[in-house]
Amino acid sequence: MSAIFGVLRRDGGAVEERALQAMARVLAHRGPDGSRVLALDNAGLGHCRMRVTREDRLEAQPLHDPAAGVTLVADLRLDNREALAGELGIADEALAQMADSDVLLAAWRQWGDACLEKLLGDFTIAVRDHRAGRLYLARDGMGQRGVYLHAGEGIVAFASEVNALFALPDVPRLLSEAGVARRLLLPVDPDPDVTLYEGVSYLPGGVVRWFDDAGGGGERRFWEPQAAPEHLGKDDAYYRETYRAVVTEAIACRVRRLEKPPCLMFSGGFDSGTIAAIAAPIMAARGQAVVAVTSVLNEGEVSPQGDSRKLAEAFAGREGFALHTVARGEDSLLTRLEESFARTGECVTFNYVRAAGFALGRREGARLAMDGHGGDYTVNMLDAGMLGRILRRGHVRRFWRELRARRAFTRRSLAAILYGDVLRPLVPQRLMKAIFDWRDASVPLWQRRFARDDFALRHVTGGTVDPGRLRHPRVAWQRWQARWLHMQRMMMLGPPTPATIAAAQGLDFTRPFHDVRIVALALAIPEHLQFRDGRERWLARTALADCLPPSLVARQPGNTPERPGQEAMFAQSLPAALRLVDEAGPGSPAEDYVSIERLRSAIREAGSGPLGWRDPMVTYGVANGLLIARFVNWFSCGNGPNQDP
Repeated sequence: MSAIFGVLRRDGGAVEERALQAMARVLAHRGPDGSRVLALDNAGLGHCRMRVTREDRLEAQPLHDPAAGVTLVADLRLDNREALAGELGIADEALAQMADSDVLLAAWRQWGDACLEKLLGDFTIAVRDHRAGRLYLARDGMGQRGVYLHAGEGIVAFASEVNALFALPDVPRLLSEAGVARRLLLPVDPDPDVTLYEGVSYLPGGVVRWFDDAGGGGERRFWEPQAAPEHLGKDDAYYRETYRAVVTEAIACRVRRLEKPPCLMFSGGFDSGTIAAIAAPIMAARGQAVVAVTSVLNEGEVSPQGDSRKLAEAFAGREGFALHTVARGEDSLLTRLEESFARTGECVTFNYVRAAGFALGRREGARLAMDGHGGDYTVNMLDAGMLGRILRRGHVRRFWRELRARRAFTRRSLAAILYGDVLRPLVPQRLMKAIFDWRDASVPLWQRRFARDDFALRHVTGGTVDPGRLRHPRVAWQRWQARWLHMQRMMMLGPPTPATIAAAQGLDFTRPFHDVRIVALALAIPEHLQFRDGRERWLARTALADCLPPSLVARQPGNTPERPGQEAMFAQSLPAALRLVDEAGPGSPAEDYVSIERLRSAIREAGSGPLGWRDPMVTYGVANGLLIARFVNWFSCGNGPNQDP
């Protein structure tokens, strides 16, 4: 993890180094190994450096090439540096003395922005073309790293984190009502042009955008999720071998060049378990170990899904693997909430596992954090409706064979399998939605959230939020491959919040299953290999059977939650959180957006369920509404006399 930032003035003024230095100070936590800035006339770029890989010791950004008329900064891990060097004619001896950004600069000189199609790795890039009078910004395909930007009439500013933009007096710090509306009506599709701040957006993944000195500019999508042609139409043996090779390479690329051991958010399931199984031998060969952090329940606490202890302990004792556990303790929804708002500029629920896990990893010397997020909708597809899919395809013989295998594997009743795995997936989603809507008295989805009706209606009718795209709590938006592709696209369009949260703890962050090579393979995998012998994740179970624990290979369907104590934390925290919102008094800023009375009613109606709540979905909805209320009041200095956004 490093940080990039910069300014392009379109009003005829010159960029001053002190403005860039102000941005660097805000991003100092991302640059423990130094920062540099370079201002050249009406453009200036800056870089904060944190050494994660061994090549990072060679970094000396910004890079300025007067002969080519180019200045470059990048937050970059380049996985195919050797292949690029071969195409560029760079000798091995010279490559050994080059940082990743040096290779990138050589590629840009050779191919311009067309080089982006050739890059493998996580990155955000800013390139100033002095001769063309143009600033380019680019973000890697799946958006693993991110960049925020403000494009005003006289200035364009960008930074790895939103707070750095507000170090510039030209960038106003104003709350966006559209952004608040979208957050209150979650979950909605991400919109990179709408954030919680007026005039601030972020770059989508897989896009290069440029800004011209004279005004205007353009953008081009250089990557999108699609099956790689070389993976299409192969036999089963090819997919087993290629699955293992591609997944192994994607994980190895993230750890083989590290100077310090990585931290892994670890549930012990197929996705984080695969990362551990592949990364641990690499670290062991260097006398190091993966710092694996597993969340467990508080003593005496229960959860319907349990925790990860047993799954995680199946990996214990492996060379190159060090297992650590964290529990919630006394943390609540309110723990360091305003501190998080101020440090990150983001409005997210307190994640006690990430906070404790990242802090533990940092104490153990890690500079990189990973998790297994994304496997479920890339190469380890998880969908309870695959039997229904087979029947819908008309593959009757295969259906009966897989139905028998499913019963033998899961030991569930025939009725349970027919309902959950066959009939429900075959019901048209519109019909299912209509049934649930009828049960909910036909109240529109936007009225089941915790926004004020007049505020929500204004943004629904005004086009800020498409009511047809609101997610139904009981009906998946899509099914099967359409759902997986939809999820991949939502990730590449999303903000870089996970990276920002890790950066607050001094860590770089990456998700191996969001690697573009994995996505390109996943979309080529035939359906009969996604579900086979009554088992989902069939490729993971077979291709990695020799390196995953036998108990995991034979594991029953389902996932173990990363935060098993989350629902209990919400249930215990929400009454106190509501009291704090009430203490802001009538007419507080949040009441312009949030239905405090609806929140109060939901808490009052808490039933006698296992968590003290009638419906976990209501719990999460209430938590989101209260979080937004706290953020709005904090931003407006309404949480108390000493609050300062």
